[in-house]
Amino acid sequence: MGEYAPGLDPAFAERARQEGLTVVIGTGSVAAANLGGLAYELGRTRPGPLVVILTEAAGRFVRPAAVRHLGRCPVLGEETTAPSLEPLHVWLTDVASRLLVYPASAGFLARAAAGMATDLASTTLLCATGTPTLMVPSMHPRMWANHLVQQNVRRLRQAGIRVLGSPDGMAPPVEDVVSALFDLSAGQEPHTETHSETHAETHSGRQGHDHDGRRGDQCHPDHRIRAGEHSR
Repeated sequence: MGEYAPGLDPAFAERARQEGLTVVIGTGSVAAANLGGLAYELGRTRPGPLVVILTEAAGRFVRPAAVRHLGRCPVLGEETTAPSLEPLHVWLTDVASRLLVYPASAGFLARAAAGMATDLASTTLLCATGTPTLMVPSMHPRMWANHLVQQNVRRLRQAGIRVLGSPDGMAPPVEDVVSALFDLSAGQEPHTETHSETHAETHSGRQGHDHDGRRGDQCHPDHRIRAGEHSR
């Protein structure tokens, strides 16, 4: 597997098969800096097998070693062979109980809505048919208000993916994300979902963000950055 994915061994694979795996995909939004805090919160409140997939762009905001340390979980970046000798994205979705995309950049939303499978993250999402899936967008308010972004959100919802939007495009605190994920996998409606295209347009001129979309009142970078789009 290489140094990028320590812990993805036969013992972990068997535990994931028996208990069900939580798969988190992190993409290229500044809020990816919160992935370590999210992984820690998952381990603290919902202990169980966890895998985090980082896109290349997510790696600009968070180091795999930090996520691995805080979440005590394998961190993956590239397609390879799983312990079962299947392609990794197939094995991950065979044993997954739930899948979370946090943060979901505008670029990743667009590729997902188009059904594109260009890397381990997008291929895993596309292969997760029937698995409870939650996407948490994070981008600048004007990007979130863009009709094309909202069109992609509608397409994803029509495909059965739950999108946890907000009026200003900012991702909610990681505690709320974890709660919404497990509400969804338990068959309940995530109570924190507050999206709407109308709300997004209304709040597109909201103040209090610097040039990369971050709020001026952001908290510790490992736990509660609620930030804007950067790349993929």
